[in-house]
Amino acid sequence: MSKAHRGTPLKQETPNSGRGKCPVTGQNGVKLLYEVEIDGAKVMVSKMGKATLANRKK
Repeated sequence: MSKAHRGTPLKQETPNSGRGKCPVTGQNGVKLLYEVEIDGAKVMVSKMGKATLANRKK
């Protein structure tokens, strides 16, 4: 079965196809998939950014 529609909602619902600069890791052009609260503000972070924040809590 083909994967013709993979990622289509992400591309339709978010600007720039869900890609941008991660505020945690500073990487450019990564998918910002996870909404996290940092200093009282909700921001979108990448998969690596979410893992970084989880590791800081430990």
